[in-house]
Amino acid sequence: MTINDQTNQFLFELQAVVNRFVDEYDLNHATIIGCMEILKIDYLTSGDNDEVAFTADQDLLDEIDDESDEDLPF
Repeated sequence: MTINDQTNQFLFELQAVVNRFVDEYDLNHATIIGCMEILKIDYLTSGDNDEVAFTADQDLLDEIDDESDEDLPF
């Protein structure tokens, strides 16, 4: 099975699951999309996934810290 066939199969199965939940429960589209977004973020940031790795830029973090210190009145 090619990667395109696998992708299509995954998409069709995912669509079938979503359609089943729409039919069986009173979930609106915003709730379904919100759940998918949570799952997407969880998948992208999980430690088990080596394909996508988010690392903090130390210079950016230092700049944010410096800016937040300037806002303090004391």
